[in-house]
Amino acid sequence: MHEGAIIHSIFETAKTIKEKENLKEISKIKIIVGQMHQVVEEIMFMYFDFMKKEYEGFENSELKIENINIKILCNHCGKTSEINEPVFVCPHCGSMETEIIAGNELHIASLEGMQNS
Repeated sequence: MHEGAIIHSIFETAKTIKEKENLKEISKIKIIVGQMHQVVEEIMFMYFDFMKKEYEGFENSELKIENINIKILCNHCGKTSEINEPVFVCPHCGSMETEIIAGNELHIASLEGMQNS
């Protein structure tokens, strides 16, 4: 399960931002996750709730996940398509000459927090 490693990395990055921005606590972390990462949201939330107790200023934070579907560009016919499964065949012309243009994202989109006084 790679969800635990992803959440750990999210906390480490958010902790660095929290310190740099002089924030007292973080109330919300919104992440963007592309479908290519094949994460299970329930497991992400489970790890988040478990790990947030280990990070000062994150104890009451919540996680929001925005999923990005896989989108491909066909290098043969030039059309873009959203696909549900990681099968990289153009649904328009059947070509396998495609490239992923969306769905491989994984990053923090935003943090909400309270400044130190």
